[in-house]
Amino acid sequence: MKKLLLFLGVFIVSFSGIMIKVSDSNPISISFYRCLIASFLYITALKWKFKLFDFKKEILLLISGTFVALHFYFWISSFRHTTIAGAVIPLMVQPFFTSLLSFLIYNEKVSLKEIFSTLTILLGVIIMTTFDAKISLELSFGDVLSLIGTLFLCGFITVGRFIIPIIGTLNFNMRSYLIASAFLFFLSYQEIFRFFPIKEWVIFWGLGGGCSFLGYTLINNSLKFFKAGTVSIALVGEPVLSIVWAWILFGEIPTFSQIIGLLTSILGIISFFRSKL
Repeated sequence: MKKLLLFLGVFIVSFSGIMIKVSDSNPISISFYRCLIASFLYITALKWKFKLFDFKKEILLLISGTFVALHFYFWISSFRHTTIAGAVIPLMVQPFFTSLLSFLIYNEKVSLKEIFSTLTILLGVIIMTTFDAKISLELSFGDVLSLIGTLFLCGFITVGRFIIPIIGTLNFNMRSYLIASAFLFFLSYQEIFRFFPIKEWVIFWGLGGGCSFLGYTLINNSLKFFKAGTVSIALVGEPVLSIVWAWILFGEIPTFSQIIGLLTSILGIISFFRSKL
């Protein structure tokens, strides 16, 4: 049942890229309203009870919220420069950096097979980014923006690994998204307060309510039962599914380098899961 809920969360968030791609809004507006709507739903789920924690936990929440804001801003920006595949494939480096951070911070043991698997995933992303640069510098620029956003997501997952078992998933997500909303607001409030058509509000609510609230609640809650590195590996299913949706809905075919990068990363994923058996 725990694994099923984790899969359901990944399935829901896999539609993020599709909604971002069809949106006509600027990246900071999409990021802000996604975080604001999600934080509102989390507060509602908590029955508007707002808890203050000790200094250490408050600092960690501030860090996690900043990571969320930067993750969304850079990642969503990447869709303006590259394909859906180019934007989501860098998400596959999560296992490498999350496992590394977990080892350095929490002293979580990492086997040689896990190291080999995550390096294989990283190699796939490097192949894609390098060869995309030969096709178009803009494609490669989008790949790099996505990679930067992914690094901030790894930081968010790593912080959550420590604090979620203490304060709970809802409190962690609510505070993180609320802080992210404030961060994005002060970053560029001029872009946020504009007229948006109904289509954009549907996208904002789909991202904030569906992906961030429902999807990531299921994913973050799994951190109570699985190691951060294991959850990050499961999240690799998001880019794979996103590429499938892009092909079905838009007929968007990845570039040759993206296909090679994806297949290489998938080999790393398979190797990782085999190491868990």
